[in-house]
Parts: sequence; structure tokens; C-alpha cells
Amino acid sequence: MVSRAARVWLPALTLLGVLAVVVRLAARPLANPDTYFHLRFGAEFLAGWSLRDPGSVSTLATREWLPTQWLPQVLMAAVEDRAGLAGVAWLSGVQLVVLTLVVAWVARQRADPVVVAVVTAVTLWACWPALSMRPQVLSYAFTALAVHAWWQAARTGSRPWLLVPLTWFWAMWHGMWPFAVVVGVVGVLAAALHRGLRARELRAQVAVLAACAAAGALTPVGPALYDAVLTVAGRGRFFAEWGAPDFTSPDGAALALLAAPALLVLLHRGADWPITLFLGLGLALALYSHRTMPLAAVTLAPVTAAALQSLVPRAPSSPGRREHAWALGAGAVALAVLAVVVPRTADQPPVRAERLSERLDALPAGTTVLNDWGDGGYVMWAHPQLDLVMH
Repeated sequence: MVSRAARVWLPALTLLGVLAVVVRLAARPLANPDTYFHLRFGAEFLAGWSLRDPGSVSTLATREWLPTQWLPQVLMAAVEDRAGLAGVAWLSGVQLVVLTLVVAWVARQRADPVVVAVVTAVTLWACWPALSMRPQVLSYAFTALAVHAWWQAARTGSRPWLLVPLTWFWAMWHGMWPFAVVVGVVGVLAAALHRGLRARELRAQVAVLAACAAAGALTPVGPALYDAVLTVAGRGRFFAEWGAPDFTSPDGAALALLAAPALLVLLHRGADWPITLFLGLGLALALYSHRTMPLAAVTLAPVTAAALQSLVPRAPSSPGRREHAWALGAGAVALAVLAVVVPRTADQPPVRAERLSERLDALPAGTTVLNDWGDGGYVMWAHPQLDLVMH
């Protein structure tokens, strides 16, 4: 009885607990200023902005730009137009539930439910500061899927062609899509080292990698998307999230906790090339910047799951249809609960921003406003008639 509780009910309750925390997070008022930045841009695209030659929300702007996350911006603005901020909060919950289920599924391919429950909870903990209504949340889920696909390809010699349409969609969703190529390079290298230099297999996998790299040029933005991604990356020095990672913070400690078992198992027992190289990729992302720490977490999740499972005498069981149906059902229930809750909890903007509204509404159209950086996102959405200095 205790054994069954440990193997079945404990993982199920843990996943339910993670989903409950996710619902609680998504049900809060939309406080991240970037959410409103995206809403404003989405509204402008719906009103006629061109994807290849967009306009500007300020006469003080000095650089041309191209959109790297226009699709979620349009979706967010359309949802807000029909369901208000509560609808946008629900959309945030969709992203969070998808991320939770993808991390759990990827880990489950390599470990039993008990291990999966622990790894999923710690992974979400490591991603916590980045979990808000921003398109980047799905980038984390897509990275986990790319790691899984290329890991399988490295071990079996398969060709993960499904990553090509995923990368194409990702290139319209968020500017982190080049990580699909980065993960692919690691996967091809792992395949060459793990299975030997099998020319036919490697040519096919390189073709998949090249197709993923080319997918960005086939979006409505066109080939200029490559330069746009590099331009955005070049502005990293202006933003704190591109700063050095802090492993004394709660999310940094969670990431260290996630990496430690895999590293210890590798040093003590050794590991094959896919585990070794994806562990190295995860550690590199963890050390690169605070912004890439969530990418490190989702990259390390399957590695840590496999490492912990190797300490168990028996091989991991295969997930069945009932298990998949239960997980999807739990996610659907979480979103249903969120749909009931958000009209009461997330239908208004942050209190601090709302206090400014009456005075800003009274200003004539075109008034230049020297605003605080943190309020820029909200003000540019709520008061589109104003000419802001910063956002």
C-alpha cells in the first residue's frame, strides 16, 4: 500500500500541487509592464502596422526595428479586446500549464512518476521569476521539446523533422527561437559521438538542422528576422535580466539543485554522450546570464530525470494512455478553474498604474511625457495618445 502510494498517488498529488500554484500565479493582476508593452504593439498590428515596416509608438525613437514576437502580441491584443485583461491572464495560464505538462512529459520519457514529480516542481521553481504574461514562457516549453527530440535523434539516428514546423512557429512567437538551432547543433554532435560517424544519418540530421535554421526566413517578417534577433540581443546590456546569474537567489538555488544530481552521477558513474553534452549545454546556459537560467532549467530537467532514474535498480515504466489522459485532464481542469477565477482577480491593471490614469487622460494628444521606465509599458497601452520617452 505504501509502495503504491509512493509510485502513483504521491506523483499525482505533486503535479496537482504544481498546477494549483500555476493557477494561483496566473490569477493575479497582470503586474509585469512588458505585458502591456505587448498589448500595445498587438493593437497596433491589428490596426494596420506592417510586419516588415512597423511604425513607432514614440516620436523620440531613433532606431528602425522589426518584430520578433508579433504573433503572441496580436493574439494578446485580440483576446484583450474581447475578454479584457482577465482573458489575457487566462492566456498566461495556458502558457504556464503547457510549460508544466511539457516538462513533465519530457522527464517522464526517462524516469518514473516519482522522479518526474520532483524534477517538474524544481524546474518550475527555477523558472519562477520569468513566469509572467510574456511570450518567452512558451520558448521554455519549445526548448524542452527540442532537447527531447534531438536527444532521441542522437541515440537512435532518427530525423526530428517535426522540429522544422515547430521552429517556424517559434520564430513568429518569440526571439529565443535560434535556441532550436543551438540545441540541434548539440544533438548532431552527440549523435556523431554516440553512434559514430554514420554518414547517411548525419547528413539527414544536418538537413533537419539546416531546415530549422532556414525556417525563420519563411515567416511573414522574412529573412530580415535574423538581423532583428541579433539587434535585440545586442541591447542586452541595458536590461538587468541579461546580467550575471545569482545562484544565491531562490531560483538560482533551485537551478543548482536541479543540476547537482546529474553532475554527481556523471562524475561518479559516467554517462553517454547525449547526457554529457546536454548537461554541458544546460550548465553553459545557467552560467551565461539570468535571462537564460529558465532555458538551463528546462534543458537540465530531462538530464536530471535520467540521472536520478539511473540510481533506481529497475528501468522506468512506460507511460500509458491513462497516464497521458490524466495529465491532460488535470491541465484542462486547471484552465477551467482559472477561467472562473480571473474575472474576479485579474480584470484590473496594477493599482499603482491605475492611479495615474485620470491625470494622464486629461493631457492633450501628442503630449510628451517623461515617464518612469517601469511604468512605460502600462502607460503606452492605456494612454496611446501620449508620446512617451521610455518604455
